[in-house]
Amino acid sequence: EEELLLSLVFYQNTCHISHNARKSVPPFIELSGAYHETLREARRWYLDALYPASKNVITIHNNFIQHFGQREFEELLSLQTKREVSIEENFKDGRFGLTIQGASRGFKAAVLEVEALCCKVQEDFAKEELSLMGLQSPISSPRKPVDDNSSDYKERQQHFAGLQIVRVEKVENKALKQVFDLRKRQMQVSTSSQRMYQRLPVQFCDLLSRVGFQMEFTPPDGKREGIYFSSSVHGAERLWKGSADQEYLYFIEAQVLTGKSIVGCPGLIVPPPFARDPLTLYDSVKGGGDTWVVFNGHQALPEYLITCNKPTYVKPHGSCRAWRSLPGGI
Repeated sequence: EEELLLSLVFYQNTCHISHNARKSVPPFIELSGAYHETLREARRWYLDALYPASKNVITIHNNFIQHFGQREFEELLSLQTKREVSIEENFKDGRFGLTIQGASRGFKAAVLEVEALCCKVQEDFAKEELSLMGLQSPISSPRKPVDDNSSDYKERQQHFAGLQIVRVEKVENKALKQVFDLRKRQMQVSTSSQRMYQRLPVQFCDLLSRVGFQMEFTPPDGKREGIYFSSSVHGAERLWKGSADQEYLYFIEAQVLTGKSIVGCPGLIVPPPFARDPLTLYDSVKGGGDTWVVFNGHQALPEYLITCNKPTYVKPHGSCRAWRSLPGGI
């Protein structure tokens, strides 16, 4: 694909992928990143994107597709002609997707260009969100590694018993903290916030650290409205068990303001009215088990990003099955 002369910022500046097609050297793609885990994810994404299981057909799942405007759809139409592929938008189980199909040499180029378009829309969304909050994008990453021997790290290990932690990062975003504190005062919350968890795809980890929680990031399968959390790590693991297949599990630990809560029901797009006043709403709804849903991202403050090895079943000697973690090799 000699025409792949583009740089795709992958996973929101986490890993850079560049394609070199100079005539003096064979075409190649170089992956570089700060962490070994990032490179594994990038390699996995690259192979899945350019060599899909179903030859010459792939569905890119990204809920920011719902933010595509006229310009983006015109680009998709242009791509269909330019790359000799078909592109179809779809929505299933609470997830938006674009299915790209074609047998031409332009198929792989079309996949990369659609991914780049999604990244551009995500970045535009982030800038708009920050602007609405009267904030600017942080100059440096708001995430800092947590030392393995620190009390913070050991506390995370206790909560993540049964999972092998690869890395813990503390989210230090003063702007999000200010917005969270303001929301807390507006809600007139008398009780303290609750520690809760959310599992999300790797490509949204950076974006969430910058702009906070959004409905688009990680709705559980079959869910649509609201921002979902679990009060336990393994509850979050179960809630998002159908999430995209990636090399690692990514959990966000957050402080969540549940405030006045009520048991929820399907179809809610906002919390139900409180008492008889239709203008006064509950602050959150409670789902089954340890699931909670809020409808305002400012009610949750991300504090830690915890990366874990994916557990897998292995069959030991005998009839029982046991957990073990995947090795860390690339």
